[in-house]
Amino acid sequence: LLKAKKAGDEDLKGQEIAFIKLLQQENRRQTLKERYQKEEQFKQYLEDERVRKHDEHKQRELAAENRRKELEILRQTRLNQMQEKWKTKERMIEQHLIEKRKQKQTAAIAKQKTFQQKRAEHVAYLKTTTVELKKKLALKQEEGTRRHVTQIEEIRRKATEMSVLRGPSAEDQHHVSPTNDNNKTTTSEDIIATRKCCTICNILLASDLHLHTHLRGTRHNQLLVERLNQRNENRMKKQATQEDIDTFNTECIVTVTNDDIVRQEMAFNRERKHTMKKRAKKLRLRMTQRSTAYEAENAQRPYLTSTHKARIQRFLNELEKSLNTTTRKEPLNTTNFLACQRILTEFVKIFDIHGYEKDSPLEQRVFFSLNGYTTLTKLIELRAECHKPPLAPESLIALTVSVYRAATNNNVDNALYILNSGKILILVESLVRHLTGLKIDDLTTSNNDHQSESEKLAQIDLVTNLAEILASLITMYNSVMNDIRKHETETNEDKLIISRLTDFISYMANIAILDRIAAFFRSARAIVNTTKSRIPDMITHLLNLLQQMIYFSRPKVYLPPFGQSSKKSVNDPAQVLSIMKTTNFCEIFSLLYGILIHDTDNNNNNNNNNNQTMHDNNSPITLHEKTLIILNNSLILLNTIAILDLDIFQTILGEETISLQLRHVANYILAYCHNQQTTINDTLLHQIILLIGYYSVLNQDNQCRLAFGNRPTVLQQLSCLPFRYFVESKYMDILFPTLIACSFDCEATRTILQTEMSLDLIVNFIQIKLTETKMTNEDIFAFYMRFPRDEWNNALKYYRPISKLTTNQIESHDDEEKENIEIKS
Repeated sequence: LLKAKKAGDEDLKGQEIAFIKLLQQENRRQTLKERYQKEEQFKQYLEDERVRKHDEHKQRELAAENRRKELEILRQTRLNQMQEKWKTKERMIEQHLIEKRKQKQTAAIAKQKTFQQKRAEHVAYLKTTTVELKKKLALKQEEGTRRHVTQIEEIRRKATEMSVLRGPSAEDQHHVSPTNDNNKTTTSEDIIATRKCCTICNILLASDLHLHTHLRGTRHNQLLVERLNQRNENRMKKQATQEDIDTFNTECIVTVTNDDIVRQEMAFNRERKHTMKKRAKKLRLRMTQRSTAYEAENAQRPYLTSTHKARIQRFLNELEKSLNTTTRKEPLNTTNFLACQRILTEFVKIFDIHGYEKDSPLEQRVFFSLNGYTTLTKLIELRAECHKPPLAPESLIALTVSVYRAATNNNVDNALYILNSGKILILVESLVRHLTGLKIDDLTTSNNDHQSESEKLAQIDLVTNLAEILASLITMYNSVMNDIRKHETETNEDKLIISRLTDFISYMANIAILDRIAAFFRSARAIVNTTKSRIPDMITHLLNLLQQMIYFSRPKVYLPPFGQSSKKSVNDPAQVLSIMKTTNFCEIFSLLYGILIHDTDNNNNNNNNNNQTMHDNNSPITLHEKTLIILNNSLILLNTIAILDLDIFQTILGEETISLQLRHVANYILAYCHNQQTTINDTLLHQIILLIGYYSVLNQDNQCRLAFGNRPTVLQQLSCLPFRYFVESKYMDILFPTLIACSFDCEATRTILQTEMSLDLIVNFIQIKLTETKMTNEDIFAFYMRFPRDEWNNALKYYRPISKLTTNQIESHDDEEKENIEIKS
């Protein structure tokens, strides 16, 4: 029973298991069926979506196709319209060209007919004039032969009379040829060198040309008439004949030897240098005493702080340590030299306003408070004359001076301290010393055993830096003087500053710095483009220094320079102008003449190398930018001198040699600026026009000199300037006062000017100026500053009748000139 019961239980469990499995299978089938249905539904949904999207895409394509068709229709319509417009325009252009071609053909035919008519008339005119000229030439040849014989006899007679006056001139000495190699003496050594002297005017005459110019001069003729009147006081008064004048000229022109002239000049120069040295010694003693008192009163320096105060203090201590090695009169060794060079370079960076420091004025004041200028002065004194050999190279001193300049740049307080403490005297004496040691021969020689190229550059840089710092200092002093002049009443402090500045400028002038600059300018000719072009910068700074020294004598307001002879002592408190007079204005015209002649020679050499020659003033001239700066600064300086003292200006520039150099320089600049018109060239042209006006105003001798020389002369070039100088008012204000100054009360120059231009322009210009009432102050180009206002009415009367010449008179004058040219040919 138990077994049967277990078997029944097992069958029941098997049935239950089979039922459970059947249910599981049924559930699985139902799940799979439901999943299949869902998948079928999703596929149907996807198919429906695809069909819908396909239909929408077709609709969009159909709409886009319709839009493209519409746009194509519009484009085609516009294209047809444009093509129609092009065809219409081409037809109009072709028609216009046909009409223009017909007009040209008609004009050419008319021009050909006119040309043939004029040619026929010209041929007929030539035939008639040829016949007339042949008749005139026959008469002229007979008259010329007779006149030639008469002139030859007159020349022989005058040569016999003047032979007692003739000495060897510059041309004679130029053409003297050397003898054989065995005898090294020249023929000029056998002849006693002589020069002529006018005993009436007490003037030495350099050449025969100078003699003839002097005899035609106004001053000589006035003194001659006075002497003749004095001689005829006790006799019956009568008009002096030409024979009496020639006889008196023969008596007053005597011959003196060059030895006497040189001896007199040496005695004069010796006396002048002695006087200047004595005055400079007194001025230096007074300035030293004042500086000592100033240092004692201001021994306590102000306490200032800045970003680099610690660095500046450390650098100064290192410099002092390096300077202590020179106390035994031993030069700086290499280690100390490199250390000083590094420190000075750092100082330049600290004070550089364009560098990484923007608070350089404060750093400059801190440098002053730490006695930095005293240390720099000790460095500069290492090249003093008492130290032989020098204790430091020139390159280090040049770098020291550059630090001096950077520490004082645009800082009036530091500049006044340098003046009051007397440290500026070291700079001036150093400049004089190194200018004296600047040898032109060494600078122009490329291979020199005694001086290397680096030493030359260091020497030039040192002089350049010294001139630059002195010029910048005097510029600041002049600004201080201008501020003082604006005060209604001068305080004691203002008077003390003026006294110290006057002593300083006078000391500079009397210590022979102007003589050194004149000696350098006299010989600085071919060296301008040598030594890596450092010389032009040095010349520019020296000219700037002279300019600032002259500005110190400038009055509060510029006055017309006419009739100012009674104010010379007031206008020249430091005696700068009087000393510049003895140096011929520091030989500025010798400098300009040498530079321009050197550039001309270079241009000619280049043209010869290229097998091209240029014979006229219209040839292309090229000048370096630095050369233009030198020319411009020099002319500005000379014009400033002319405004301050016109009498000295005209006297110095009226000398024979300088007037010749002036004519060459003026001709060169006028030709150059006429060919190349730029901004700097226009400025240069205006300055040379201004200078020529001051040179010739109310001075007949100088006016006549402008008409000398090869053609075109200076006056002819002035009258042939560009057209705007004769029609535009601002350019007429520049040119016309000079033309009036060159030709007023001088028949020779007025005649030349009349042949080149119409004098009606000058008359209209003077009339316009007479009607003007507004006077512009501080305008050196103003008419009243360049020609005395008292003479305006006289000038109007002087030019007005001449401007009324008829055309027939001018044409007859031209015909006579043509006939004379043909006869000479």
